[in-house]
Amino acid sequence: MELRNGPVSIFKIVFYALKVSNQAFGTVLALMFLMAAFIALLSVICFGVSTLINNPLGLTAISLPLPLLTTFLEVVFTVATVYILAARFEKRGTSAYESFRDCLVPAIYFIISSLLVGIVFYALLFGLMQLSSLTIKLVGGLLLCLLLLPFCFTIHAIALRNEGPLSALRYSWDLVTRHYWRMLWNIFCLGLMGLFVILAVFSLCKALLSAQYAAFASPHGLAALQTLAPLWLLQQPKLYIILGSIILVLLYLYFCLFVQAVWTGLFLNLDYADRPVQSRDLDAQEGFTSRTVLPDVGIKQTSVQTTTDDAMASHMEQVYNAQDHLAQALQAEEDRMPTILFDEDMAKELAENEEKMRRHQEEASQKKDLDEQKSIKISDKTL
Repeated sequence: MELRNGPVSIFKIVFYALKVSNQAFGTVLALMFLMAAFIALLSVICFGVSTLINNPLGLTAISLPLPLLTTFLEVVFTVATVYILAARFEKRGTSAYESFRDCLVPAIYFIISSLLVGIVFYALLFGLMQLSSLTIKLVGGLLLCLLLLPFCFTIHAIALRNEGPLSALRYSWDLVTRHYWRMLWNIFCLGLMGLFVILAVFSLCKALLSAQYAAFASPHGLAALQTLAPLWLLQQPKLYIILGSIILVLLYLYFCLFVQAVWTGLFLNLDYADRPVQSRDLDAQEGFTSRTVLPDVGIKQTSVQTTTDDAMASHMEQVYNAQDHLAQALQAEEDRMPTILFDEDMAKELAENEEKMRRHQEEASQKKDLDEQKSIKISDKTL
């Protein structure tokens, strides 16, 4: 992934986000169907129990958790979408079920961090609205948005860097404040690109529409279109309305996915820019580790360090005690020689060979003794 190699322009990030959105769209659709099935199951259970109870108070008590669970699942869907997009940026695959399972706890953390930021934001906004001057309100609102901008990557810190609610806020604050002016420039460029796309679509529709519909592509025509559109929809076949609604939902989902992909790519690029090259590659290989794996990392590093020290001590012992080490190595080689399993014929043959070798040695020894006696006799005759 080129985002790990250093700062990348916002235009390249948009291009990568478009590519990643195309790759992750199927997984996000599967995740959406999984969430819809889960919500439908909860709805059936709640309404089934409420029907059996048939009590107004019981109906309220049973139906109350349903909106809360639906809101929680929407948060899970957002966190899981970030998880899926980051996995595509890292060129790693993940399924809809895995993303749903791994993002349940991060969704709770995100809700807690959002409540913390939201309380501060609405408290400052309430105090700002009490002022009488409109100019001070506008300037104060702009400053408030600039003040809360460093917390924009909280969900990414929770989902991708395994941070808690408070540590994720601190992580996002530190990351954005180190690249604050670059973040403002990227937001400005994204706003210009969005405005350009809207104007291009508006101009294209105005050029392609016939003369009877061209009047609606104007500010006054848009106001009239809001009144005439429901009447026009009632005159269309239901099949067309259903298909058109499905297409609009898919287009809206793809647009939201693309926006989230741009923001995720921007986070990864800024986060990798502050890391050493070795750390970038290590993060890409390991992926998004869970909190349960983190304590084992320190133990593994300690064991590797101990093994390295033992290897160094063994090497120094070999250098200063070369003879002893050579004898130990020879003895180890003898101990490691394989044991031969043989049958009776091979054992008999080895016994015969050993007997022949013994006889040959005895004959050689007797011949040597005879030669020595003859040399002594010759020497006596000479004397």
